[in-house]
Amino acid sequence: MSWIDFSEFQVIPSIRRLGDLEIALNSEAQVILLTEAHIANLQELVKLVHAKDKKALVNLELLGGFGKDQVGMKLLKNYYHVDGVMSTDSGKLGMAKQCGLVTFQRFFLHDSRSFETALKIIDCSRVDGAELLPAVMALDCYQKLMTVAKIPLLAGGFIRDRKMMDKIKGCGFKGLTVSDKSLW
Repeated sequence: MSWIDFSEFQVIPSIRRLGDLEIALNSEAQVILLTEAHIANLQELVKLVHAKDKKALVNLELLGGFGKDQVGMKLLKNYYHVDGVMSTDSGKLGMAKQCGLVTFQRFFLHDSRSFETALKIIDCSRVDGAELLPAVMALDCYQKLMTVAKIPLLAGGFIRDRKMMDKIKGCGFKGLTVSDKSLW
Protein backbone atom coordinates (compact mmCIF):
# COMPACT_ATOMS: atom_id res chain seq x y z
CA MET A 1 0.00 0.00 0.00
CA SER A 2 1.92 2.99 -1.26
CA TRP A 3 -0.30 5.74 0.08
CA ILE A 4 1.03 5.45 3.65
CA ASP A 5 4.35 4.26 4.99
CA PHE A 6 3.71 1.54 7.53
CA SER A 7 7.43 0.95 7.99
CA GLU A 8 7.01 3.64 10.67
CA PHE A 9 4.37 3.48 13.40
CA GLN A 10 1.38 5.64 12.44
CA VAL A 11 -0.76 7.64 14.84
CA ILE A 12 -4.02 8.37 13.00
CA PRO A 13 -6.07 11.15 14.60
CA SER A 14 -9.76 10.32 14.76
CA ILE A 15 -11.64 13.61 14.50
CA ARG A 16 -14.74 13.37 16.67
CA ARG A 17 -15.09 17.14 17.08
CA LEU A 18 -14.53 19.34 14.04
CA GLY A 19 -12.86 21.89 16.31
CA ASP A 20 -10.00 19.42 16.76
CA LEU A 21 -9.26 19.15 13.03
CA GLU A 22 -6.80 22.05 13.07
CA ILE A 23 -4.70 20.28 15.72
CA ALA A 24 -4.64 17.11 13.61
CA LEU A 25 -3.77 19.09 10.48
CA ASN A 26 -0.76 20.57 12.26
CA SER A 27 0.36 17.23 13.73
CA GLU A 28 2.89 14.86 12.18
CA ALA A 29 0.12 12.42 11.23
CA GLN A 30 0.09 11.26 7.60
CA VAL A 31 -3.56 10.19 7.70
CA ILE A 32 -6.62 11.73 9.36
CA LEU A 33 -9.81 9.77 10.10
CA LEU A 34 -12.82 12.08 9.66
CA THR A 35 -15.29 10.37 11.99
CA GLU A 36 -17.73 13.29 12.21
CA ALA A 37 -18.01 14.02 8.50
CA HIS A 38 -21.27 14.14 6.55
CA ILE A 39 -22.12 14.86 2.94
CA ALA A 40 -22.49 18.59 3.55
CA ASN A 41 -18.99 19.09 5.00
CA LEU A 42 -16.98 16.16 3.63
CA GLN A 43 -15.66 17.84 0.50
CA GLU A 44 -14.33 20.84 2.41
CA LEU A 45 -12.81 18.66 5.15
CA VAL A 46 -10.99 16.50 2.59
CA LYS A 47 -9.67 19.65 0.88
CA LEU A 48 -8.26 20.86 4.20
CA VAL A 49 -6.61 17.47 4.82
CA HIS A 50 -5.12 17.32 1.32
CA ALA A 51 -3.87 20.91 1.56
CA LYS A 52 -1.59 19.68 4.38
CA ASP A 53 -0.38 16.73 2.24
CA LYS A 54 -2.24 14.24 4.40
CA LYS A 55 -4.63 11.45 3.44
CA ALA A 56 -8.32 11.44 4.41
CA LEU A 57 -10.12 8.35 5.72
CA VAL A 58 -13.82 8.11 6.56
CA ASN A 59 -15.73 5.56 8.61
CA LEU A 60 -18.62 4.38 6.45
CA GLU A 61 -20.83 3.60 9.47
CA LEU A 62 -20.45 7.14 10.80
CA LEU A 63 -20.59 9.09 7.53
CA GLY A 64 -23.85 11.04 7.77
CA GLY A 65 -26.33 11.39 4.92
CA PHE A 66 -24.50 9.03 2.63
CA GLY A 67 -25.66 6.07 0.50
CA LYS A 68 -23.29 3.18 1.00
CA ASP A 69 -23.68 1.48 -2.39
CA GLN A 70 -21.50 1.30 -5.53
CA VAL A 71 -22.56 4.79 -6.65
CA GLY A 72 -21.80 6.13 -3.19
CA MET A 73 -18.31 4.64 -3.26
CA LYS A 74 -17.66 6.23 -6.67
CA LEU A 75 -18.82 9.57 -5.26
CA LEU A 76 -16.45 9.21 -2.30
CA LYS A 77 -13.54 8.63 -4.66
CA ASN A 78 -14.33 10.95 -7.58
CA TYR A 79 -16.37 13.81 -6.09
CA TYR A 80 -15.33 13.97 -2.45
CA HIS A 81 -11.74 12.79 -3.19
CA VAL A 82 -11.58 10.61 -0.08
CA ASP A 83 -8.44 8.45 -0.01
CA GLY A 84 -9.79 5.52 1.97
CA VAL A 85 -12.59 4.08 4.05
CA MET A 86 -13.05 2.03 7.20
CA SER A 87 -16.01 -0.25 7.83
CA THR A 88 -17.10 -3.41 9.58
CA ASP A 89 -18.95 -4.43 6.40
CA SER A 90 -16.94 -6.60 3.99
CA GLY A 91 -19.41 -6.00 1.16
CA LYS A 92 -19.10 -2.22 1.39
CA LEU A 93 -15.32 -2.54 1.55
CA GLY A 94 -15.34 -4.69 -1.58
CA MET A 95 -17.29 -1.99 -3.44
CA ALA A 96 -14.91 0.68 -2.14
CA LYS A 97 -11.88 -1.35 -3.23
CA GLN A 98 -13.33 -1.74 -6.75
CA CYS A 99 -13.60 2.06 -6.91
CA GLY A 100 -9.93 2.49 -6.02
CA LEU A 101 -10.30 3.46 -2.38
CA VAL A 102 -7.93 2.17 0.29
CA THR A 103 -9.86 -0.07 2.67
CA PHE A 104 -9.58 -0.92 6.36
CA GLN A 105 -11.82 -3.51 7.96
CA ARG A 106 -12.83 -2.79 11.54
CA PHE A 107 -13.22 -5.64 14.03
CA PHE A 108 -14.78 -5.36 17.47
CA LEU A 109 -13.22 -8.02 19.70
CA HIS A 110 -15.90 -8.49 22.34
CA ASP A 111 -15.79 -12.27 22.73
CA SER A 112 -14.04 -15.40 21.47
CA ARG A 113 -16.48 -15.80 18.59
CA SER A 114 -15.79 -12.28 17.28
CA PHE A 115 -12.07 -12.96 17.57
CA GLU A 116 -12.33 -16.22 15.59
CA THR A 117 -14.37 -14.41 12.93
CA ALA A 118 -11.74 -11.67 12.74
CA LEU A 119 -8.99 -14.27 12.31
CA LYS A 120 -10.85 -15.96 9.44
CA ILE A 121 -11.60 -12.70 7.64
CA ILE A 122 -8.08 -11.29 8.10
CA ASP A 123 -6.60 -14.54 6.80
CA CYS A 124 -8.41 -14.31 3.45
CA SER A 125 -9.12 -10.61 3.28
CA ARG A 126 -8.42 -8.36 0.32
CA VAL A 127 -8.55 -5.14 2.32
CA ASP A 128 -5.47 -2.97 2.77
CA GLY A 129 -5.46 -3.09 6.56
CA ALA A 130 -7.48 -3.92 9.67
CA GLU A 131 -8.36 -1.99 12.80
CA LEU A 132 -8.99 -3.98 15.99
CA LEU A 133 -11.04 -2.56 18.83
CA PRO A 134 -10.81 -2.08 21.74
CA ALA A 135 -7.06 -1.69 21.90
CA VAL A 136 -6.73 -3.61 25.17
CA MET A 137 -8.24 -6.69 23.50
CA ALA A 138 -6.17 -6.14 20.35
CA LEU A 139 -3.03 -6.20 22.49
CA ASP A 140 -4.13 -9.41 24.16
CA CYS A 141 -4.78 -11.10 20.78
CA TYR A 142 -1.90 -9.68 18.73
CA GLN A 143 0.36 -12.76 18.61
CA LYS A 144 -2.42 -14.98 17.30
CA LEU A 145 -3.50 -12.29 14.81
CA MET A 146 0.03 -12.10 13.42
CA THR A 147 -0.06 -15.79 12.54
CA VAL A 148 -2.60 -15.00 9.79
CA ALA A 149 -2.22 -11.28 9.04
CA LYS A 150 -0.58 -10.26 5.78
CA ILE A 151 -1.88 -6.70 6.09
CA PRO A 152 -1.06 -3.82 8.46
CA LEU A 153 -2.91 -4.04 11.76
CA LEU A 154 -4.07 -0.98 13.68
CA ALA A 155 -5.42 -0.81 17.23
CA GLY A 156 -8.10 1.62 18.35
CA GLY A 157 -10.56 2.37 21.11
CA PHE A 158 -9.92 3.36 24.71
CA ILE A 159 -6.35 4.53 24.13
CA ARG A 160 -6.01 6.99 26.98
CA ASP A 161 -2.30 7.63 27.49
CA ARG A 162 1.21 7.38 26.04
CA LYS A 163 1.89 4.23 28.06
CA MET A 164 -0.89 2.46 26.15
CA MET A 165 0.41 3.89 22.85
CA ASP A 166 3.88 2.58 23.64
CA LYS A 167 2.45 -0.88 24.42
CA ILE A 168 0.64 -0.93 21.08
CA LYS A 169 3.76 0.15 19.22
CA GLY A 170 6.02 -2.24 21.14
CA CYS A 171 3.69 -5.15 20.50
CA GLY A 172 4.12 -4.76 16.74
CA PHE A 173 1.01 -2.99 15.53
CA LYS A 174 1.65 -0.71 12.53
CA GLY A 175 -0.39 2.12 13.99
CA LEU A 176 -3.43 3.20 15.94
CA THR A 177 -6.47 5.40 15.67
CA VAL A 178 -7.03 7.73 18.58
CA SER A 179 -9.40 10.62 19.31
CA ASP A 180 -7.48 12.04 22.31
CA LYS A 181 -5.75 15.06 20.75
CA SER A 182 -3.02 15.06 23.41
CA LEU A 183 -1.76 11.83 21.82
CA TRP A 184 -1.44 13.17 18.26
